[in-house]
Amino acid sequence: MDGYLTLDDPTAAYDTIVDEVGGLMATVTPQRMDDPTPCADWTVRQLLRHLAFINDRYATLAEGGPLLEEHPDYADPVAAFGEHAVRARAAFRRPGYLTEVGPTPIGPQPGEVTVQHVVNELTTHGWDLARALGADTDLVPDLARRVRASWASYLDGQPRDGGPFGPELPAPAGATEAERLAAYLGRAA
Repeated sequence: MDGYLTLDDPTAAYDTIVDEVGGLMATVTPQRMDDPTPCADWTVRQLLRHLAFINDRYATLAEGGPLLEEHPDYADPVAAFGEHAVRARAAFRRPGYLTEVGPTPIGPQPGEVTVQHVVNELTTHGWDLARALGADTDLVPDLARRVRASWASYLDGQPRDGGPFGPELPAPAGATEAERLAAYLGRAA
């Protein structure tokens, strides 16, 4: 990922967004599981599973395991998110990890890029979950601003039709940083 912008301390950013998203996930009631989300064709249940999968996938890679390709059917995705976050936190802080080059779904990358990607994913999908639940979408404003810059360093100039991100949309007047991030990634804020 030539030019992929990373934060000064991606592990601290990871801690921040895991706490924010984990808290939001804990508010989901069984009655909300089939609600739609801004992620095309995903319900809240599927989004929760994806959030757990993000932590599981990257913890496994950071621990030296194989690339997980498919979302497991986590019986309790909220608990799985937390359990895999504990693993990821430990693996991301292993001495030397941030400078080691290892496998990722997008090719070999230094650990700091991998952690940044996880932060980007969790921040983006945290907004999706907040929006689906009708909760406050102004997630960690300073981090959302920096995540938007990180995504831009990777996505600018790349086609965005048919992938996980749509073409950039205009952010509404007075948009929060998280709403600007969502609009940048093609989500209607």
